[in-house]
Amino acid sequence: MLFLVLSILFNAYIGIIFKFFDKYKVNQMAAIAINYWVCVITGSIFLGEFPISTELLAYNWSAYAFIIGLLFITVFNFIAISSVKVGITITQAANKLSLAIPVIFSVILYQEEITLFKIMGIIVALIAVYLTTIKNKEASTGKAALFIYPILIFLGSGLIDTIMKYVEFNFLNTNNSNLYLISLFFIAAIAGTIYLSYLIIVGKAKVHYRDLLGGLLLGIPNYFSIYFFIKALQYKDLSSSAIIPINNIGILAVVSLFGIIVLREKLNTKNYIGLALTLVAIILIYLGG
Repeated sequence: MLFLVLSILFNAYIGIIFKFFDKYKVNQMAAIAINYWVCVITGSIFLGEFPISTELLAYNWSAYAFIIGLLFITVFNFIAISSVKVGITITQAANKLSLAIPVIFSVILYQEEITLFKIMGIIVALIAVYLTTIKNKEASTGKAALFIYPILIFLGSGLIDTIMKYVEFNFLNTNNSNLYLISLFFIAAIAGTIYLSYLIIVGKAKVHYRDLLGGLLLGIPNYFSIYFFIKALQYKDLSSSAIIPINNIGILAVVSLFGIIVLREKLNTKNYIGLALTLVAIILIYLGG
């Protein structure tokens, strides 16, 4: 359970730091690209060596590392774009509601037991996500076409969690988890650097010292957020169809509480009911195992 708690805390930190990027005018695309290089360095230090070489192509998880690496950088940027063009409320809801996708695949692929408590907990979790993120007045009333971003975030986030579980279940062990993480972060770093370089060349982006600092502050916790998430998925007393929903709604609860206590954000009655339901959902899913 310790790894699950740490996964929630580190992932919540990532959600929180993005709030400060806008305040201090950090270029999110630059910070995201830099963050993945920091993840590679952090993982290499943690592993005790820099493992990237052509030999990695021989591993049976190499193709999945490539796919997830590209999904990481893509979904991160969709979240950044959607937060501005559609609004943080809908963006956050789309990201967390994606828990439904890996849960469905966990039941289908791994024949995980779906108990009454778990079903009730997942339903309560979805309601909690909706109520926690809904506002009296939506922050953005942009064109309907822009809602493609929340849809892509929903599908992308759900796909990431699903593939992460598949790789953990079929290929990973204590000896190669760090190697796998470094590989997928390396792919994300390469892709992010190529895209950032393009933006710089065409004059649509510049990199400042605050972007470098933002990438550093994001990168180290980002590495461990995924590391602890994979470790949590290896917890034998809870199924992945329980761990993933608890992880997602736990992140939402921590970020929301930080907003209330530290940032003094004002919540409406529905938001408070949603926060209360997150606790109910976690208890129900935990009991359902």
